[in-house]
Amino acid sequence: MYRLLRALIAMALLAACSPVLNWRTVSFADAPLTAMLPCKPDQAVRDVDWGAGRMPLSMVGCQAGGATWAVSHVLLGQPQDAPMVLERWQQALQKQLQLASTIPAGTPFLIKGGLELPQAMQVQWEGRDAKGGVVVADVRWFARLEGAGVRIYQALVLSPGQPVAATARDTFVQGLQLR
Repeated sequence: MYRLLRALIAMALLAACSPVLNWRTVSFADAPLTAMLPCKPDQAVRDVDWGAGRMPLSMVGCQAGGATWAVSHVLLGQPQDAPMVLERWQQALQKQLQLASTIPAGTPFLIKGGLELPQAMQVQWEGRDAKGGVVVADVRWFARLEGAGVRIYQALVLSPGQPVAATARDTFVQGLQLR
């Protein structure tokens, strides 16, 4: 009986010590990128049309620590479409977050190996979710030439009420590595 009690206590202590954010490196099979995510990700693909025709948007993401962590990407056949598609992607997120038409500007975001575009930026927006609750979106958009086209990316942390801890956000952002 004593051994069983010790085993149960040890299991409870181990469960209490398990981290909320269990970081892991995720390699993308369909894009030259690795990312650090704090949980085991799910994957999805859906078609979008942001002005350059219908195209598949690939997403990898998960929920941990009360936040949604996701990286999405799309490959464009025409590199000159990247600025327009990035702007439309940003507008789509603004609409999803129910933001007013005057949005605070972002700051430039340049990842090693990425393209220097005015639309490659980082922002932190406070908006509303579908139920009207306050959410904070911490987002990075970036692009990279790939063959004759360009792949554009969005890395997003969406948290209810307030931003995620800076150390967690920084781990996520620093884990974004173009290959």
